[in-house]
Amino acid sequence: MLISLAWIQELLDRDAPLAGAEVDTLLTSLGLEVDDIKRAGAGCETVIVGEVRSKAPHPKADKLTVVQLFDGASVVQVVCGAPNVPEPGGLVAFAPVGSALPNGMEIGARSIRGVDSRGMICSETELLIGDDGDGIMVLTPEDVAPGVSVALKPGTRLVELVPGILDEVLELSITPNRPDALGHLGIARDLAVKLRCSLAPHEEQAPSLPQAPELVTIEAPARCGRYIGHVLEDITVRPSPLWMRVRLHRVGLRAINNCVDVTNYVLAEYGHPLHAFDRAKLAEGRVVVRLAAPGEPMTALDGTAVELTDEDLVIADARAPQALAGVMGGADSMVSPDTRALLLEAAYFAPPGVRASARRHGFNTDSSYRFERGVGFAESLTQASLRALRLLERLGGGRAVAICDADQRPALLQIAFRLASIERVLGFSVDAAEARRILEGLGVAVEAVDEHAWRCTPPANRPDLAIEEDLIEEIMRVHGLEDMPARATVPSEPVVERVHPAAELRERLIDALAEAGLREIVAFAFTGAERLTPFEQEIGAGRYVHVSNPLRSQHGVMRTHLLPGLLDSLEHNAARHARPVQLFEVGRIYAWPENQESRVFTGPTAEIDRLLPDERWRAAALLYGGASGFSELQGTPIDARAACGALIHALARVGLRGVVRPATTPAAYLHPGVQGEIALDGVGVVGRVGELHPEVIDARELPGGARVFYGELWLDRLPVHSVHKFEELAKMPSTARDVSLELPRSLPAGIVLSALRAAAERVLSENASRSPDDPPTLARAGADARAIEILEDYRGEGVPEDARALLFRLHYAARERTVTDTEIQELHARIIERACEAIRPQAPAVRAR
Repeated sequence: MLISLAWIQELLDRDAPLAGAEVDTLLTSLGLEVDDIKRAGAGCETVIVGEVRSKAPHPKADKLTVVQLFDGASVVQVVCGAPNVPEPGGLVAFAPVGSALPNGMEIGARSIRGVDSRGMICSETELLIGDDGDGIMVLTPEDVAPGVSVALKPGTRLVELVPGILDEVLELSITPNRPDALGHLGIARDLAVKLRCSLAPHEEQAPSLPQAPELVTIEAPARCGRYIGHVLEDITVRPSPLWMRVRLHRVGLRAINNCVDVTNYVLAEYGHPLHAFDRAKLAEGRVVVRLAAPGEPMTALDGTAVELTDEDLVIADARAPQALAGVMGGADSMVSPDTRALLLEAAYFAPPGVRASARRHGFNTDSSYRFERGVGFAESLTQASLRALRLLERLGGGRAVAICDADQRPALLQIAFRLASIERVLGFSVDAAEARRILEGLGVAVEAVDEHAWRCTPPANRPDLAIEEDLIEEIMRVHGLEDMPARATVPSEPVVERVHPAAELRERLIDALAEAGLREIVAFAFTGAERLTPFEQEIGAGRYVHVSNPLRSQHGVMRTHLLPGLLDSLEHNAARHARPVQLFEVGRIYAWPENQESRVFTGPTAEIDRLLPDERWRAAALLYGGASGFSELQGTPIDARAACGALIHALARVGLRGVVRPATTPAAYLHPGVQGEIALDGVGVVGRVGELHPEVIDARELPGGARVFYGELWLDRLPVHSVHKFEELAKMPSTARDVSLELPRSLPAGIVLSALRAAAERVLSENASRSPDDPPTLARAGADARAIEILEDYRGEGVPEDARALLFRLHYAARERTVTDTEIQELHARIIERACEAIRPQAPAVRAR
């Protein structure tokens, strides 16, 4: 949101000027974030008022005019290309020679088609103070800002007549809980309390008008708590004066005409949306606040045709909807140049209804933005309405003739406030008088119950003030966190950080996967139902958690798998570069339970928990080799083994020793010949890993022939209290033996690895029983290498076309001695023979190469 510093200064009863940097510091200390500060109007200081003394057509150009202009000291000749040069006596904005305008233009004396021109008559766009660039600015007394005592005459600087031209504009990020800060008055109120000065709003006195109860009928009081309607007659629709156009331009609003501009001006000032109807276009000249009929049509101000539902609140006349309440007005009753009578609306609409209607019809307006967050329905609404009424009378020449205040507002919240709670919550005391000054300055009504307690009533536009602690937070916010004594921030005893074991496990897995060279992503928890089809083997469509009001049609279902989000990210990256992509995510999946009765919940939220879907944590890794097929960091091939290694490494980092074995229940979304499951001793299967099925790849926009590898861990099956078992470092060196086994390509490597491991355990156990004196065993070759490693998957010359050669390395060692080549060679040969015997039922032609 854009805030004009000149406007803020006007709302503060304070003589000392404020600088943007000072306001930045003050607002930041008050919890209002300033994103940017821009200086506006630099270059306009030299622009003055000029009086047209005469004008004549250019002798050599039909569209140019030669103007004799009095600048307050002398008459100068200027050539002007605008079609609206006023008659002699008219006043214009004139940039003399030597001026450097805000748009970068430097003004000098020059000849235009043979006629000398000394200066330039300016338009709004050339001075960057408005959007009207079709002609020059013709100045009138109404253009002078209210309260300015400088006379409008030749030679007067334009910035003295309209002080808002020179300004500093602050861009603020307002959190959703602060609707009061969505207008200049709300920002000024915070600053006034902080600076210990008074607020100086333009409070208007209510005129004595006849009541017209027939003017407004509220048929949906739950959605509209108050509606003030003023009738104005004899309105003249015309451009707004320059001071108002400049002020609207500074805060990002476009000037249209005086009637519309007044409603936008009060919106920016009070933060309260208003709307002006052409009363002559309202059937019977009245409005009805009601729910729309299903399918009822309406055309919005921007020309959008809207088909309403019975959940939309509308402002209708006696026949049809004329506005979507709190969102946007209708085209049928909009103000036009022929408008002579207005119905000025100032209302309060319930935030949930406005939010739902705006989302339903795809509108995002300044009005809905504020109503969604909660605007005032009490005194601030009354003052906003009166402010707009008086401005319309002054700028449009209208007169108010009737009023209807349909008031069914909700009751204001009252909060019991105990003075002792300030020290209890903050850790130090704040003087009662100071606390009361702060609260009342922020608009909170304070009534003393006794010497120890108050009854506080927050303003209607502060929905964030609901309990005693909220008021204490306001006191602290203004009193100043920087003034909090150190003893209030230092704990009186050591603080023990309590981390839930499951959360700690997740954090350690995230660190481990990052150490493996993968990049973490956080994908949407929503996806499309068609994206989940490959995983229906695990979670069927009947268990999907559907989103009732999704932001996008592609996000209508809560995810049941992490792979769709990872593939979305892979698509995004692969479309932009050919480098390897290695990603991981630790997140939750969602599904309704298969058997609701089997779920057991305890604790204070048990009843609610039974109504919610299951949320299970998963850790998933996705690897894609890009054009090279190799990791950029380690230079190693990106394949299924790399995916296995990343997950096994992650388990090892949390003290768990996982193994990869053939999949007992193959996953449909993985390649049938390249997949396995990850298991823990004593726990069972805790995940799966493999290459994605070609059909899953083909359904995505990925390069042809792309091979993608995926693995996941099921965190709910991992023990959260793992015990780290440290092994003594080997004192004696190990020795290794390699073996290359020729196998069918269809036989998974996991089966061969399991066969080798089982054969080694049997052979080495038998050997130990015969010679128990420090027998050889399988040994890990360092911290990361396993006792049995897969070194190579060879397919090429010397190997049959339907076969492959897997190269394994087995490490052997004894505890207290160095093993000999003779004993290891014998044991190794027996292990290979036993392993081949175990594999032959599935691969009769297996042989050691």
